[in-house]
Amino acid sequence: MTDTSPTNQPLPAYLVGYSLDHAHRVVVGIRAASAEAARAIARAAFDAGTLWDDAPNMPLLYDDYEELDGQVLSFDATGVTAWPAADVSVRAVRLHAAAHQLLAFARLVDERLPQAAAIETWHPEALVSMTLTAGKVRELRALLGTLTGC
Repeated sequence: MTDTSPTNQPLPAYLVGYSLDHAHRVVVGIRAASAEAARAIARAAFDAGTLWDDAPNMPLLYDDYEELDGQVLSFDATGVTAWPAADVSVRAVRLHAAAHQLLAFARLVDERLPQAAAIETWHPEALVSMTLTAGKVRELRALLGTLTGC
């Protein structure tokens, strides 16, 4: 895909999107004397804004959007002179993806560090050396740039 026409002129820009109806489904675990009591507890937690706290006595088991059946996908397009800034929802998606990359990097660092038992008696300010490849350092810096942009 290219941003220019065969005559090297910039192509017009469009915001293209689609909308599908979804149902937001949340499932929590509740111990109660009856189904009615469990529903009342869940409603009270919803009203208090604590339903999503993922507490031991009310674990969050499912929280997702389910596409409703029978919908037809239809795209719309609106011409624009410039792309707008990404919506906060996109920044959240980018942040979530970056968090997974950061966790993978943290696990790599943990694998390369001395075992916990080996440094247990070391002074807390003792320096611990570690070696990373240049590629991993570049990945980390790119990740930090992504996180900064979120």
